[in-house]
Amino acid sequence: MAGTRHPLDWRYWTYNLLLLVLSPLLLLYLLWRLVVKGKSRKGFGERLGSVPPEAAELGGHKDPVVWFQACSVGEVAAVEPIINAFREREPLAHVVLSTTTPTGRDMALKRKLELDALVYFPFDLPWAIRRAFNQVRPDMLVMVDTELWPNVLAVARNMGLQTALVNGRISDKAYPKDKAVRPLMAWTLSNFDLVMAQSEKDAERFTFLGASADKLRCLGNSKFDEQMPEVSPAEAEKLRLELGLSAEAPILVAGSTREGEEEKVLDAYDILRHEHRDVQLVLAPRHPERGDAIQRLVTERGYAAYRRSQALAEEGTPAHTSGQVRVVILDTIGELTKVYALATVVFVGGSLVPWGGHNILQPIAQRKPTLMGPWMHNQQDIADIALQEQAAETVHSPEQLAGAAARIIRSDAEQDLFATRGQAMLKKHGGASGRYADELVVLLRRHDEQEDVPV
Repeated sequence: MAGTRHPLDWRYWTYNLLLLVLSPLLLLYLLWRLVVKGKSRKGFGERLGSVPPEAAELGGHKDPVVWFQACSVGEVAAVEPIINAFREREPLAHVVLSTTTPTGRDMALKRKLELDALVYFPFDLPWAIRRAFNQVRPDMLVMVDTELWPNVLAVARNMGLQTALVNGRISDKAYPKDKAVRPLMAWTLSNFDLVMAQSEKDAERFTFLGASADKLRCLGNSKFDEQMPEVSPAEAEKLRLELGLSAEAPILVAGSTREGEEEKVLDAYDILRHEHRDVQLVLAPRHPERGDAIQRLVTERGYAAYRRSQALAEEGTPAHTSGQVRVVILDTIGELTKVYALATVVFVGGSLVPWGGHNILQPIAQRKPTLMGPWMHNQQDIADIALQEQAAETVHSPEQLAGAAARIIRSDAEQDLFATRGQAMLKKHGGASGRYADELVVLLRRHDEQEDVPV
């Protein structure tokens, strides 16, 4: 970590003076997250800049160290193919992945990414960031999607790291807020050596917010390159039996649902059962800890509930209540992509409530007809492409969800058409991960050249 160091300017001192003034409120907010919400507890020491031994050991290596930061599950999915492509090009480099959320960390563990260290990302506090970087001594910091942290980037540049944003995006919801703090965004973006955007629209927004044209690239969305787990017929049958799902009856999988959305899916399920009495439902909440609340919703409707987490803990399938239709609650991490393979039709959540949507490419890659709600602003580019390629369909209400699902269930030809269109779309828009990896290699070698220059 001996690249060109950049001095800290007045914006850094002004920003941190403001944080100091606001520190009592920030401290109260942190305590609320820790005590009331139970968030940020895991890895708290790492969030304060202490890293585990396997990460600290990297500080003594002569080979390059590259630190990727992926906030949560979606960002881990986006960065996985980039890391794989980068490792093919730089096999001697050491890779550190940090996440902000425990679910993101769990996803990285489930996916068995080829990493030298997995850590929690430090808070955006200069002393915590500097402490972590001094131990790991990375040569390059790579932020993923929307990870734009002012102090992190300023300190990284000050310490001589190369800095890059991959799969960069600015959602329709975030853009007005970012414009309101445009000077802050301009300073933050100025600390990147390279800003690589998903789409032309994202690139235009980065330019307006202050990114330099000579540092900006538009390379596509790496999520199109995400490798889905292969589910063999034997694996599918085993999983189906474990979940208590019949191979003869259609299956509606509602993935990554958010609070207030399960009720809408259950409304649709009630309607759908008027035409397809044997249809089966799998509810997979985005946050598995909401399993108890979802179970109450299911039982209030008169259905029995199968809790996947409880069944795994008890190493068996709970007894089925005679005479009741059973709804599966998939309150686990890392199983949803495989469960998508069992589906007849999929609804991807976070979209029938104004959350912003989740990754529709996972069920599409499993060749499944995919439905989504109208609120997809966090995944707008992917949603627009899928609609344009007719690989997915938008529904606006429980009634429309039930109607679309019923139509698809009764038509094998339509199911096959969705599968064909989806595969064609993935092939057409894939390849971004390799382009990101190529640019990162160039940036890393620039860092090596700077190290070789006599001081």
